[in-house]
Amino acid sequence: MKRTSVLLYAFLCCFALLPPHARANLPTEELQLQTMQVYACRVLDSLMLLRGEGFQEGHASQLKNDLATLDNAVKGYAKADDGLKNAYQELLTRVRNGAAYGPKEDDLPWTYAKDLSRALRDFLGQVERFVPPATKPGELPLWQLPVRVEYLSAQYLGRAYLGGLEIAREQPQAYLGQDESTLLPLLDQRIAQLPQDEAGKKLQVRWKYLSQALQDMNSRSNALVSVSGRPWAPIIVERHSRELASQLMQLSQAQ
Repeated sequence: MKRTSVLLYAFLCCFALLPPHARANLPTEELQLQTMQVYACRVLDSLMLLRGEGFQEGHASQLKNDLATLDNAVKGYAKADDGLKNAYQELLTRVRNGAAYGPKEDDLPWTYAKDLSRALRDFLGQVERFVPPATKPGELPLWQLPVRVEYLSAQYLGRAYLGGLEIAREQPQAYLGQDESTLLPLLDQRIAQLPQDEAGKKLQVRWKYLSQALQDMNSRSNALVSVSGRPWAPIIVERHSRELASQLMQLSQAQ
């Protein structure tokens, strides 16, 4: 059995361990595309938490697990070409360097935030090449919502810990070039369309709380303060973003 086939088999075996309602109908390729993008953002979040919160063991473990999930998804993706693989290796390099630098802010090269931002954008952009067109023009598919949530979370933690992550402002039509001013209304609209069952209502309550924090990001200002003037809350935002994105992933995989 070829190595790629073995990795895909391992990825699918892990997926099979999910409860039936969380793995019903999402096509395998879309699941892999979703996983690669979500976990690329989560890897950055975990790295920033690791550095920003004093290299705690829990954050180190979370980063290790996120990297393993991302690695399995990339290596198990049969269509991965040199462009995607090279972008992945560059992202890994930037993340590993970030984990190896000393704990002080001065230990980071002054270009590190810019280099890390570019590595994330380049990898996500490579994955986006394989994303199929939406079946309903103008409507973002449910399975792509978790990626937007995690991308906003990475932007927020970047503001809190690194002074900001650069987005691809030259691509305003792509989510890679969008900040909270564009992504929050889009997510508001789509999440409001979710089923009004108990799970959907709980998800909407969590989103209402999280979106208020993300709205406070103030990403278009050079001043590193929130809109409200309140202190940053990166640990809370990361936790709620991860839980909300996981709920959305389960929901999308059941439809």
